[in-house]
Amino acid sequence: MADVPAGFHRLDRMDDVIGGFDPVYIRREADGHVTLGFHVGQQHCNPRGHCHGGTWATMADVVMGVNVGFVTGLSGPTVSMSIDFLGAAAEGQWVEGRAEVLRWTPNLGFAQCRFSADGEIALRANAVFRRKFPPHRDFESLIARSSEQNG
Repeated sequence: MADVPAGFHRLDRMDDVIGGFDPVYIRREADGHVTLGFHVGQQHCNPRGHCHGGTWATMADVVMGVNVGFVTGLSGPTVSMSIDFLGAAAEGQWVEGRAEVLRWTPNLGFAQCRFSADGEIALRANAVFRRKFPPHRDFESLIARSSEQNG
């Protein structure tokens, strides 16, 4: 397996869903957002050896949800999500996803993300989140724990 790019730390297992996609990596950016990354493994692939659409959808939801938590200090369930599959990622390729929180109203949050595979755009997604409660995890300590565990 290829090396993980500089600045990425293995993401602490957030729940059983994300645990099934291990290993997943996270990097805090200077602007406060986070980038999610992973090498496409067999567990992520469809029968053709490319990243499965369900994997893409899960990772898009995670990167947007985590960024909403970091940027607003709040979280909530995903109300809707739209995905455009623009390319593919084969087993072994490094994939990075970055999200942006576009707007946060008293009731709803709006985010978008893009994923690239070895630098080529592969996916874009938009999501709406319902503003409901503070994050169930301390996102700052999530990265700190991941950093400590992975040196």
